[in-house]
Amino acid sequence: LEGKQIADIKDEDEKTEFIAKKEKEYRENFANPYEAARYGYLDDVIEPRNTRFRVIRALRTLSTKKDPGPMKKHSNIPL
Repeated sequence: LEGKQIADIKDEDEKTEFIAKKEKEYRENFANPYEAARYGYLDDVIEPRNTRFRVIRALRTLSTKKDPGPMKKHSNIPL
């Protein structure tokens, strides 16, 4: 749709202005973390000043995690 509109514009300045307007519109509507969070692509949006605290907290939580490994269904039989 936009390609046809761009092709119809003959003046280069108008074309550049139209493209810039559409890019700004896209960034506002789709290219922001709040839209991604709204659709469930992100768990949480954190402020840059809270990043260090959140990373430290996550690493502390993972430091005590124990990995049990895969459960074995059968043992080795003696041969």
